[in-house]
Amino acid sequence: MKTMKPLAMGLGVLLSAAYLQAGAQCRVKGTVRDQTGAGVADASISITTPSLTTYKNEVKTDDKGVWSTLIPDCTMPYHFKFEKEGYLAFELDKKIPIGDIYQLDAKLMSKTEAQAKAQAAGAPKMSASDKAITSFNSGVEALQAGDKAAAEAKFQEAVKTNPDLPAGWHALAQLAYEKKDWAKAIEYGQKATDLDPSLTNLYQLMADAARQSGDKAKAAEFEKAYAEANPDSPEILYNKGVEAYNKGKMKDAEAVLTKVVEAKPDNANAHYLLGMASFNLNKKAAAKEHFEKYLELDPNGKDASTVKELLPLLK
Repeated sequence: MKTMKPLAMGLGVLLSAAYLQAGAQCRVKGTVRDQTGAGVADASISITTPSLTTYKNEVKTDDKGVWSTLIPDCTMPYHFKFEKEGYLAFELDKKIPIGDIYQLDAKLMSKTEAQAKAQAAGAPKMSASDKAITSFNSGVEALQAGDKAAAEAKFQEAVKTNPDLPAGWHALAQLAYEKKDWAKAIEYGQKATDLDPSLTNLYQLMADAARQSGDKAKAAEFEKAYAEANPDSPEILYNKGVEAYNKGKMKDAEAVLTKVVEAKPDNANAHYLLGMASFNLNKKAAAKEHFEKYLELDPNGKDASTVKELLPLLK
C-alpha cells in the first residue's frame, strides 16, 4: 500500500480565480431606498474584495429598487458600493455567511439633500472611519489597476487612520505574502484575525508564511486554527483522507475523499487516492472512474504510471 503525504496548506491560490469554491456560495439581496423610503430604480451596486483583485460584480436595482446577486466564494470579505446619479454613494464592508441569503439594504441621500444638511450642520468634517474607508477604496482601485505599490501605500494610510479596520490589515497581509515578507504577512494577518475572527482563510496564509520562515511550531499553530475553523474545507478533508488511507481505513478514506472531489472536482490527487481506496475495497467501477479522471486532470502526474498499471486490472 502506497503511503501518501498530506497536502501542505499554502496560499498560492488565494489571489487566483481558481480559489472560488462552489460550496462556499451565498446570495445577497436588498432594496435601495431614498430618504423618503421610496425604492431607487436603476441604482448600481458594485461588489469587490481585496482578497481577489480581479473580482468585480456589478448589478442594478429594478424599478422598485430591489436587487440580488450570487457571490461564489463567501469565505472572503466584500466591499459594497451603492451609486445612482444625483445621489451620494453609500459604501460598506461586509462578510456574508456561507450558504445564507443575506438581506443588505441601503439608503441613498440626494446631493441636494446632502448639501442642505451640510449647510444646516455647518458642514461637519469627515470622520476618521470615513477617511480610512476612502483610503482603503483607493487602495482597491490601485490593485485593480495593477499598481501594488500605490495600493499598499493607501492600505497603510487606511490602517494608520483607523487601526480597527480589518479589511485594511487583510489586504496588507496578502501583499506582504506576495512580497515574501513572511514576518509582516504574519503580523498583519494576526491583526486582521484579531479584529475579525471570521477571516479564517488568513490562517492558511500565516501558516505558510511561518513555514517559509522556518518556524514550524508557529505554522502548526496556524494550521490547527484553520482546521478548527474550517473542518469541512476540501484541504482539511483531503488531509483526513490521507491519514485514513495511510492507516488502512479504506472506508473512512473513501467517505472523506468523496466529499473532497464533490467540492473540488479538479483535485487530481484526491481522485487518485479515492481510486486507490476504491481499488482496495474491490470497487472496480469506482476505482476505474477515479483513475481515469486523475489521468485526465494530470496525465503526466507522479502517480500516472501507477494508474496505468492498475487500469488494465479493472476491466
